[in-house]
Amino acid sequence: MIVGFLGTGAISEAIIRGLCDKANYSDRILISKRSPGRSAKLAHDYDHVEVVAENASLVEKSDWVIVAVLPGQVEATLAKLTFRSDQKVISLAAGIPLARLSEWVFPCTNVSRAIPMPPIEFGMGPVALCPQDPSIEALFGRIGTAVSVSDEEQFNLFGAASAVMADYFDQVATVSSWMESHAMEPDTAARYTTSLYHALASLTLGQAPEDLQSMSAECLTPGGLNEQFLTTCTDSGSRDTLKAGLDDVLARLESNTDSTS
Repeated sequence: MIVGFLGTGAISEAIIRGLCDKANYSDRILISKRSPGRSAKLAHDYDHVEVVAENASLVEKSDWVIVAVLPGQVEATLAKLTFRSDQKVISLAAGIPLARLSEWVFPCTNVSRAIPMPPIEFGMGPVALCPQDPSIEALFGRIGTAVSVSDEEQFNLFGAASAVMADYFDQVATVSSWMESHAMEPDTAARYTTSLYHALASLTLGQAPEDLQSMSAECLTPGGLNEQFLTTCTDSGSRDTLKAGLDDVLARLESNTDSTS
């Protein structure tokens, strides 16, 4: 199977490196010449990765085409290309619904959307997929946790939830810099904080939904430090702010779907 990438940004690179380094994927991978430095480096690092100068040639040679250009570039990019009915097209572009994608790649009817996260380069993290497709789940399941739904409205929830990434990194950085402000050496603060957040995140993996809801309460000793900090954050409205932020992103994603359906 030949997989072609239209667009060679950071997420495309993460998928390719994850497949090659973590999943031992050995079939041909074609990448477009966009981001020439990144494309050349990938082709240098992996013998089965090939840079293709023209998008039309890349699509012609590929069994699966992964669309990894910016959302505003998707229509213009796909409109210039000819797809086949026996291909699969997987779009990574946020907010572009399946119905519109299907129009642009006809007669190909096997069209999916995906939200890969940067850690898949290291074989970790979720890959949200829509609709459910066992073969696509199998590919992405080799480099992360494939989570699929067939309802596009449900898929938008994945999109909204993935928007917490920058906030998460900002929280880690804030805790680290707070420790520095109290005269801790920066490397020491960063080493402790990153290990703390990594360990806490690891504890959530595989937990049942009901257990996730109880994990916070289980950390609370009456009158203890965790209770004090959680109470301060809750009283300041941090939980409501988190939900409001998710609602805002979801509304944006749903409006894109509504306006193009």
